[in-house]
Amino acid sequence: MKLLLSLVLNCLLLLYVHYDYILLGDGQLKERIYILSSLFGIVFDASIMTLIVYTIRHKHAQMAVEGAFWLWCMVNVVYLRHFNTYVDITLIGELRNFDILGESILALVHWRDIVVSVLVLGAFYWVIYRLSNDKEWIKWYYLFIPIVLSFFGIYYANSRIQHTTVGKSLGWWTGNFGSNPYVTGYRYGFFHLFYSSLYTLDMHRSATEADAKAMQALEKQRKNETPHYGSGTALPDNVIFILMESIMSEAITAVCNTDSVMPNLARLANEAQYCNLNMASETGIGWSSDGQLIYMSGILQHSTKNTVNAFTHNAHRGLGSVCKELGYATAMVIPTGKHVWHQQEMCHAYGIDSLYSTIKHGEDYDESLVDSTIQVLNTYKNQRAFITVLNISTHTPCGTHFSKRLHDFQDKKYGEEQLLFFERANYFDFHLGRLIAALRKNGQWNNSLIILASDHHADGWTDQAHARIPLIITGGYPLPHRSHDTTKIFQTDVYPTLLGLLRVNQSWRGVGKDLFNPHSQRLSPAQKQQISNIVLETDWFKGN
Repeated sequence: MKLLLSLVLNCLLLLYVHYDYILLGDGQLKERIYILSSLFGIVFDASIMTLIVYTIRHKHAQMAVEGAFWLWCMVNVVYLRHFNTYVDITLIGELRNFDILGESILALVHWRDIVVSVLVLGAFYWVIYRLSNDKEWIKWYYLFIPIVLSFFGIYYANSRIQHTTVGKSLGWWTGNFGSNPYVTGYRYGFFHLFYSSLYTLDMHRSATEADAKAMQALEKQRKNETPHYGSGTALPDNVIFILMESIMSEAITAVCNTDSVMPNLARLANEAQYCNLNMASETGIGWSSDGQLIYMSGILQHSTKNTVNAFTHNAHRGLGSVCKELGYATAMVIPTGKHVWHQQEMCHAYGIDSLYSTIKHGEDYDESLVDSTIQVLNTYKNQRAFITVLNISTHTPCGTHFSKRLHDFQDKKYGEEQLLFFERANYFDFHLGRLIAALRKNGQWNNSLIILASDHHADGWTDQAHARIPLIITGGYPLPHRSHDTTKIFQTDVYPTLLGLLRVNQSWRGVGKDLFNPHSQRLSPAQKQQISNIVLETDWFKGN
């Protein structure tokens, strides 16, 4: 009886983890076959968990294991609401930074989370401590039956999803993944995800002859795309990259009841030497970290693995490294702890020497972030510098009113979640205005190259396929020509464009198109991913 009730409780706890996806029908689990796969995964995980608990004889230890499993489940409940995935095993050490997702960790928890937690923990306590062992209907080894049946059920369902045979679907177990590890959590379960995370923890490999040919072909192509910028023009005094969290082009142009949502950014876009509000987001499962990777290194994220986790210590021909070779000091100002998304290690990989984080400037909001950025700019006032700034207030979740909002937007032509996002965008825009004013006041606007770009589309009220994000290049440094472009561009175009503006003569120019060079060619999506995977998996620039 105890064994059976524990199995049921573990199933219910895992079902709650999948609540938003199964019961509400969101995400990829709208179709019945996806729901079936998820249910098989729940039974598989619950059976293994129950088996583990009942191989332990001491009741306190049993309760401790179930308590740890409850905590892991609830962490994933909160995490999946904002990232549509389970927590990657390699990110466990970052859970202390969970409150970057909102104003506090409590803002992320729903009342039903608390109710479910009390009921589940209370039920586990009753089963383990109060229920007698006299009426055991099944023995612990009977659990191998649901484990085996659900295991094959998972692969049957996924063979239907992948339109293949069960045998070929089982090839996943040896590394032939039918999906990225984030989708794996829902289609295969916790223990499969844990296995896949360990299996692909180090995806580095030696370069092959085919890799070398692909890279040489790209290098040859780039040599024929001679930049046309004049060599006599002096370099900009500063390169300032403002990497905006989830800012949509729609927010820049939005007007709610005659009020502009982002008046400062709209003014910058209108006055900029180059502006394109039709840039497509190319980020993958890493979202913000992927956007930063694309801009800083000119490649796409890995096709199946969270890049900053699997390739943390790779070398890159990053913008920081490029700017250092040109004599610039390099720094980044971030609104989180230095460990979030392996930020400290990735800064080193991009060639950025100084990292200013919340450890130095306190809170996570854009007001204190801008205050800190102004201080950092003053530090580099008398020398050339490449400085990257990341904001945070427009990060998800945007499901409630922002406590620091400056404006309540009301307009029936916009959805509620979009209006809540506008509150945050307006708050960021106000402090962006302060930063721009400081740049003008201290003279750093003059002869500076200032880039504003969004890291990815906003979640909730947009979809990545149709969403557009901004690229604005402004400042006092003269560009080859002024352009307000409406053609579709891509995030990977930013890296080669900046290399061109800085007149960097190197064979590696990324996988995108230099927007000011008519000879520059953009690779196809398949070629972009192929080259990016080669660079990441072989650590192509190591030692170079």
